[in-house]
Amino acid sequence: MPTHDLIITDVTRYGDLFCVAGWDVNNGGMIRPEPPTANAVAEASRFWSAQYAGPGKFFAVGNRVRFDAAMPPANFPFPHATEDRVVIAGGHSAILGQMTAAQMVQAVGGSVSASIDAAFGGQLHRAYSGKAHVPAGAQTCSLDAIEINPGSISFYEDNPAPGKRRLRAQIDEDGVEYDFSVPADAARTRFLAGGVPALEADAQASQSIHVRLGLCRPFAAMPNSCYAQVNGLVFL
Repeated sequence: MPTHDLIITDVTRYGDLFCVAGWDVNNGGMIRPEPPTANAVAEASRFWSAQYAGPGKFFAVGNRVRFDAAMPPANFPFPHATEDRVVIAGGHSAILGQMTAAQMVQAVGGSVSASIDAAFGGQLHRAYSGKAHVPAGAQTCSLDAIEINPGSISFYEDNPAPGKRRLRAQIDEDGVEYDFSVPADAARTRFLAGGVPALEADAQASQSIHVRLGLCRPFAAMPNSCYAQVNGLVFL
């Protein structure tokens, strides 16, 4: 029964459900723990509820946790299957400690790519709009990170439907602009409370920003694309 010691780096929120990921201390790579009920047919089965994820919970950013998990079933699709692990029900689990933001960033330095272009095994395709994706099924990673200076990021609000407020981030890399959705739970909470100015102020007050990147799973309108998104922002 494989046991994992994980530093939780990514907590993203979709309505009332959460996706989590972290750095595997022993094996030196990113993994995405999924519930024991996770299966490839029911998408909602692959997310955690607020009982397990978010501030103060087992899967909270900065927590170092231990749990038992198995490799994903053969029908779990790539690129996500690279990091997917299914938590074993009834296995041992414990919170081993909690790190400050700076400690966490230092400990997970091995997860950082040199650039957005180099992230996801160099298989990220950027459209003219700035949105970027990895082809569904690509045998590469689905979790990554970069470190940027505060002046290269900006935020804006996207309202796809009445009553829906979504945060997006634009990151300029050597004159090339990328446009990402931001489902990161902490950034989303900050945005809903203080709007775009709150995030802009956080960026301006920092020396550098550790940006957690991830890929969303394909959706009906784009079944062959896994779009890149911001899974976390650590202002240092």
